[in-house]
Amino acid sequence: MKRLVILAALAAMLLAAAPAGAATRAARAPGMFYGVMWDRAATVTPGPDVTDEQWALMARSGVESVRLVFSWANAQPTADGPLDFSDIDEKVDLATSNGIRLLPVILYTPDWAKRYPGRFGSPPESASDYAAFARRLVERYGPGGTFWTEHPELPARPLREWQIWNEPHFDFYWYVPESRKESWARQYVQLLRQARAAIKGVDPGAKIVLAAFADASWRVLEKAYRAGARGLFDVATINLFTGRPGFVIAATRLTRRVLKSHHEPRKPIWVTETTFPAGRGRVPRPREDWQRQWYTTDAGMAKRLTELYALGAENSARLLLRRIYWYTWGSSYQGRDDLFDYAGLVRITGGVTTPRPSLRAYRRSALR
Repeated sequence: MKRLVILAALAAMLLAAAPAGAATRAARAPGMFYGVMWDRAATVTPGPDVTDEQWALMARSGVESVRLVFSWANAQPTADGPLDFSDIDEKVDLATSNGIRLLPVILYTPDWAKRYPGRFGSPPESASDYAAFARRLVERYGPGGTFWTEHPELPARPLREWQIWNEPHFDFYWYVPESRKESWARQYVQLLRQARAAIKGVDPGAKIVLAAFADASWRVLEKAYRAGARGLFDVATINLFTGRPGFVIAATRLTRRVLKSHHEPRKPIWVTETTFPAGRGRVPRPREDWQRQWYTTDAGMAKRLTELYALGAENSARLLLRRIYWYTWGSSYQGRDDLFDYAGLVRITGGVTTPRPSLRAYRRSALR
């Protein structure tokens, strides 16, 4: 029922602002408009040669920005031990070498810092611990950071954008006991406030990217505002999985309305996750109606991707829609349960990379 209400709201917005026609869809996209998510199969590829190949292929395909997780849990497994930046160093090196910008999502609480020990999605007990880690990231990868002095062979391209958590309104990322379900917003805003102060204290020009909100993202954004988020972020974000590219633009319009109603009309919006998985004929027919409308074939995935980015470019100026990140770069194209396993622009299995028809569509759109 919740999904039906969301889709009805999006449909109404879509009908109220239908595109003028295909001829208008050749609008030029703003810089950094074309992004992808780096996770799932891409992160478990065997060997550095395969990883190098992926990043070079992304660069050739028009990918301008990559969104990925900077795991606090992996980098700081103990409270008083040294930080391990080796995995993050590798990704920053790969991105810099290939001329790709990174959007880090600072995510996942180490066991020692969890409010609810044993819960995967537990938020930190103390927002200051998270903020301290965020500050260390900026000191290493921001302007004048230690990473750049340690790697003089690389052009200095400091990271200036930091996304503070992901989907905190879901238990998977921000566990809250059943009796306190709505407390996530107040807790998250406290984390956002402290992280912003820590990051801006090192790099005043850094951009603070709000955690992505999914489903009826505009309503979740309203909850964040009521909890005190106004003035604490520079970019609003959306994660939306729906059957029609036009619904993504409709959700952006609804988000723009919320920003205006809270007197922040000029803040840009980034779609940080969206996709149309090519699982039709590969997985059992989904039980949920919205998923049956969402998944498609290889050809359908390529067609919807093309329409998505065309509509995004067409509406980018008036909606201040500045980026769309495709979810995801690489998938296994195996399995029977998870549609996201069929969402990648490339198939990655056993160290072998196979471009999908959607990658050709992405490249044509981006390079045009």
